[in-house]
Amino acid sequence: MTDDINAPIQEVTVYADRALITRRGTIQLDAGEHELRINDLPQFQRESLRAAGRGPQGTRILNVEVGTSFHSLPPVTELLALRKELEQLEMQRDLIKARQESLKDRRHWLRALGEQSKDFARGLAQGQMKPQDCGDFFSFMANQALQDTETAQHLDLELRQIQQEIDAKKRELRHKQGPTNPDRLAARISVFLEQAGELELEISYLINGASWYPQYDVRVQNDHEQEKGEVELTYIGIVQQSTGESWDNVNLALSTARPSLAAIPPELEPWYLRVYTPPTPPQPLYAGAERSARYSLARQGAPAPAAAMAAGAYDGAPADQMAFAEEREQAPPPTEAAVETAAVERSGAAVVFRVSRSVDIPSDNSPHKTTIARDYLPCKFDYVSAPVLEEQVHQRTKVTNNSEHVLLKGEANIFQGSDYVGTTPLKQTAPGETFEVFLGIDDRIKVKRELIERTVDKGNILQSDIRRTTYAYRIKVHNYAARPRHIVVRDHLPVSQHERIKVRTLHIQPQPGEHSKLEIMVWEFTLAGDSEQKLDYRFVVEHPQGMSIIGLPTD
Repeated sequence: MTDDINAPIQEVTVYADRALITRRGTIQLDAGEHELRINDLPQFQRESLRAAGRGPQGTRILNVEVGTSFHSLPPVTELLALRKELEQLEMQRDLIKARQESLKDRRHWLRALGEQSKDFARGLAQGQMKPQDCGDFFSFMANQALQDTETAQHLDLELRQIQQEIDAKKRELRHKQGPTNPDRLAARISVFLEQAGELELEISYLINGASWYPQYDVRVQNDHEQEKGEVELTYIGIVQQSTGESWDNVNLALSTARPSLAAIPPELEPWYLRVYTPPTPPQPLYAGAERSARYSLARQGAPAPAAAMAAGAYDGAPADQMAFAEEREQAPPPTEAAVETAAVERSGAAVVFRVSRSVDIPSDNSPHKTTIARDYLPCKFDYVSAPVLEEQVHQRTKVTNNSEHVLLKGEANIFQGSDYVGTTPLKQTAPGETFEVFLGIDDRIKVKRELIERTVDKGNILQSDIRRTTYAYRIKVHNYAARPRHIVVRDHLPVSQHERIKVRTLHIQPQPGEHSKLEIMVWEFTLAGDSEQKLDYRFVVEHPQGMSIIGLPTD
């Protein structure tokens, strides 16, 4: 004998591309062997089904199997209700179309009757009809035609409106129905109880169609005049699911584990060098051959207490006004609402964020936000510019992730105080690692790069007809702010990619803190308020007189 058991979803752990569902239910059983069945389960990964239980002493789980229940439509109450609403709308549409056809037939009959008006003239001539009869008839025809025209317009309007409702209902149904396979699975668990009692049964399984991804709010306060400070980083999880079952009042957890990736690292293969073989020219196509082409703070005034409201008046002021004024003086000032965050657990190399309250997530693939954490992270501010590309200075902060959790790759919304700055990608950042956030352009710092020298020496025959061009550039950085600013300026020198082209550096003042082999130069300095810094460099480019060079400055 098989006993059906109701086991609603209790816990859900969401991964990047799937979810682990945990269901629990209780049932009263006699001693002996029983087969329990949990019905109407979605199409989960069958091999992932696991069962556990708690019962009287000596309770054992003997076997776990998966069966299939075939359905023409998904047996979900919400979907069935939507389909019924859709059917009713379609019946209304068909009724309107039937009324249109009936009206069309009547208007056709009236036109045919009107075409016989010549018989009225004959009847009048023969004295068989009176003029009044003709007038009444034509008046009836005119009134009826006008009514039919108005009715036709109303029916057209009703048909358009009902069709719009049908289209919207179909979109909602497609959005909510999730997987197209309407069949459901059933978990069959065989258990043995040595003595009668209550059994709490738990099953878990992995299911596709669920995911979560991170999103961040990075808030920088406006009073960051100092070089160091901190940013407020809010870690948000966006959960979506279209598994075919609604998660109602479940305990939600978000995991950084990636079960879809293999646990074994890939094998390193030999690195071969081969001789290039030109591809074989394509053969002409025979006739008839075919080609195939291929996502305010809520401020609440405290009501006056009943005792104060009931107090009498004095000094001519009503009791309720005096109580309200007294309450305002004694009430503590409103405070900022706290943000509820998730509990952080470590599971091996992964991190699990457990939401502190039960949540509802329907199977409609709509995004649902939950706050994972809010951290205050130390940072350093500086100002970065590459004037060869643009004469703007970008404010930057280098943030150190001193939290206990990994920041996954995602989008970050940047705020300065209450002002929205923009969105920037955030790389995956381990605890202790540093990431950069750009906060926009600071117009209080001006930078200008200009060519101050360009001289050409064409050489002579004794010099092998070598052309030498000397260039000199000057970069000016002016800090119009009242406080010092830490400035980072990047520029570069040309790099030769031909043996006959020579580039020699003549002068750089001051020397850059970084100078790479590819001639990338980086200066870092602190610039006092209302002061200016100049960066100068000169170089010469030599090449044969008749050689055309691509990439030389033209300004």
